[in-house]
Amino acid sequence: MRLTYMERRRRGYEEQSANGGVRRHEVWRHDYLSDPYLVGSHDDRVAERFRHVFVNQTELTSEGKIGMLPVDVDDRFIQTFTHLLEEYGVRGGTPINVIADARAPILRYFENGTPIAVNIFSGYTPPGGQFFVKYGRREFLEPMLRDGQIRVCPASFYNSGNLLEAVRDDEVTRNFFIPTYRERLKGKRHLDIQGHRIEFGDDDIVLPVVVPDYYLFSVCDHIYYRMPTDFGANAALIIRDPALFAQRVISAFLAQATGWEPLSGPVTYYDPYRDYTKFKVPELAKHFGYSYQREHRIVFRATHRISTQLEPVHLNIGSMTDYAELLSAEG
Repeated sequence: MRLTYMERRRRGYEEQSANGGVRRHEVWRHDYLSDPYLVGSHDDRVAERFRHVFVNQTELTSEGKIGMLPVDVDDRFIQTFTHLLEEYGVRGGTPINVIADARAPILRYFENGTPIAVNIFSGYTPPGGQFFVKYGRREFLEPMLRDGQIRVCPASFYNSGNLLEAVRDDEVTRNFFIPTYRERLKGKRHLDIQGHRIEFGDDDIVLPVVVPDYYLFSVCDHIYYRMPTDFGANAALIIRDPALFAQRVISAFLAQATGWEPLSGPVTYYDPYRDYTKFKVPELAKHFGYSYQREHRIVFRATHRISTQLEPVHLNIGSMTDYAELLSAEG
């Protein structure tokens, strides 16, 4: 019934286009109606996608106000939001609890009044050109600035229920979802692909891509006012020479650990329903629900088989005071 209704709406937009054109949001609606990849997805997965899109379409300005990500800068999320509106349209409307769950992360920025980032960056003029920002507690960032003390953790460390939601993720698994609604409508419950039978029952295919554990150190590529609240931070370390910083981290790590290949670069954020070939380096890829963090990573992947559980590595890269500075909510 859902699919039949969508096909009727799709034909309506095509007739409208032939008789005078459609607006931009109607083009996006037609795109989804032509390929309704969520129509057979479970309610909880659609709700999770709604939350991810809502959070990433929202920005926190330097004045501590909520704004929308400009469409002329990046329209991926407003397009996907439009797709979700179409999907929820055939499910009876967007549930109130789904909207409340999506708004909850945004409301947290104002739990203690003005977002803490406004105080941290008050009166600060960012450097020109590229720079990194490390958000954290002042008591940890001060030794990092003064002495270059850095802890590099295994990727598996971040899949812990003790961590904040913005930090917690399964960093060794990349899940993709392949729609199966057309097969299910024909009564099929499995697919045979290259001699392998994939059972999907009454769900889409969940395809996990698992990589061996690796080491990971993260920074942001600019000042973003949501990050301090998300990371439980009261300070930010501004690294004005990112190339020098990355080189020192890599050199210090390789000096005490052999058998590792260093990689450094911006994270690619992928849509698990639509970006099946968007990235080639899993260690530098992350679910699009974290896109707003604009993360840059320094990673180390093993050139040998890992036979034991990885433990954090503590580095000393030397004082950073000549190319970094610490900003704090405490002044």
